Amino acid sequence: MRKNRKKEEEKWKHSLILFVIREMPGYNYMKRFITQIWTNVASPNLYYHDKGYYVVKFQSESDLKEILFTWPYSINNKPIILKQWTPKLDFKAEFLVDIPLWVTFPKLPLNCWGCDSLSRIASVVGIPLFADECTTKQTRIFYVRMLIEVDVTKPMPNEIIIMDAQGQAFQ
Repeated sequence: MRKNRKKEEEKWKHSLILFVIREMPGYNYMKRFITQIWTNVASPNLYYHDKGYYVVKFQSESDLKEILFTWPYSINNKPIILKQWTPKLDFKAEFLVDIPLWVTFPKLPLNCWGCDSLSRIASVVGIPLFADECTTKQTRIFYVRMLIEVDVTKPMPNEIIIMDAQGQAFQ
């Protein structure tokens, strides 16, 4: 039993859950959208779940991450929520509460751009998932952009105060 479960988990590990807020497009419409918009990855498989969301299965982890990095997307001005599939995913319990959002941190000093620093700063908002490519490669240094899983039932901070090594605070 455990061996079979592991085999199935392996089969779905490069999958995203896709949910459109306040709208659920039909299968053919969604398939066309993916084909037209996600041209930078191999064509993924699309599965409709009767609980009101889609599972998008990619051929590789790099394709999955490419779509997460180029997010956000919308259909008819309705935001598309993408979340990486896990074996323990409970759509009703967590999907509409914990939502991945792109968060921007403007004017962050360069000495705070390390992986550990960014992770601690993002943790004030939620669970850090990824930084965008311009942030990780530091090709744009005016602001940091990170994908953070946020509990939408809790208030979001308007500002984050950070102390540097000399004890100077900035926000």
